[in-house]
Amino acid sequence: MANTFQRIIYQISNVVPLVVMTAIVWYLQYESLCIPLILIAVAIVITILFAVCFSYGTRNCSKKEINVSSITSIDYWLVAYVITYITPFSYIVIDDIQVILLIVIIFIILLIIISGIITIPNVLLFCVGYHFYKIKTDSTGVSDYLLITKRKRIRNKNDVNIVIRIFEKLLIDTKGD
Repeated sequence: MANTFQRIIYQISNVVPLVVMTAIVWYLQYESLCIPLILIAVAIVITILFAVCFSYGTRNCSKKEINVSSITSIDYWLVAYVITYITPFSYIVIDDIQVILLIVIIFIILLIIISGIITIPNVLLFCVGYHFYKIKTDSTGVSDYLLITKRKRIRNKNDVNIVIRIFEKLLIDTKGD
């Protein structure tokens, strides 16, 4: 199982697209490169840390046999992310809302960090072709495991039987394309 640092990196990496969008908007609004370059650098560092942690986790975390009783795709969460990432563009139109927008961005970041208890799909993984499923297992009765897989469609619950356990409720499918 991954350590606390890896869990924090997993959660914070969901903020990377928001940071990139904020950098773009800042540049378009103020035509200044200092803040956008800092934001882009932060996004790159977080992305690299995430890639290293995720790769390490897939290679070194324990494999586990499970019996899935139900499986449901949860890729629909992308709509909420798209709306969230477009929000920074609102202050191009309304010039005096930067302070409010900064508070909203900080609030979103805090929610993502605080939600470390809850495992959410990762937008960076979605961008590189992973899909997310909510599964329930027979053996534990837990119904909110998050399964990450490269497979586009899993229709049969019997298709998933060996997974890599990253966190308490985050699993990676060992069968992938």
